[in-house]
Amino acid sequence: MKKGILTAVILAIIIIIFVAVLLWSANKNENNQQKATETIQQQKIEGIQIISPKPNDEISSPLDITGLVNGGGWSGFEGQVGTVLLLDVKGNKIADGVLKATTDWTKPPVQFKSTITFQSEFKGAAILLFSNENPSGLAEKDKKFGLPIIIK
Repeated sequence: MKKGILTAVILAIIIIIFVAVLLWSANKNENNQQKATETIQQQKIEGIQIISPKPNDEISSPLDITGLVNGGGWSGFEGQVGTVLLLDVKGNKIADGVLKATTDWTKPPVQFKSTITFQSEFKGAAILLFSNENPSGLAEKDKKFGLPIIIK
């Protein structure tokens, strides 16, 4: 009888260890996937962070845009940090605006704001295309960032 109980206890311990290893392994893979996703997102927005609107937000006119730039080719120059275009899915311009610095443009990070107004019959998926301020005029220093939005 004691031998049967001992065997059951040992088997239960082995099962518990096996389940713990499986759970630990699954959690580790999930953490690795989350870190990879965060890295991809950071690479997509290196140097510029859009606070509002968020990706895939429904927007209407007038649209307030806020964010900040912090290096990576994105910086302030004479009170602005770049421009923004509102484009439909075919790339047609609906509106544009200037990203005006709201903090000292000489000291990163530089916060910005822009308000764009538009009248368009277009409804649906669109994109806000941000371009950096590039006082050098060198094409290799041009930076772009696209933010998907929805015009309601």
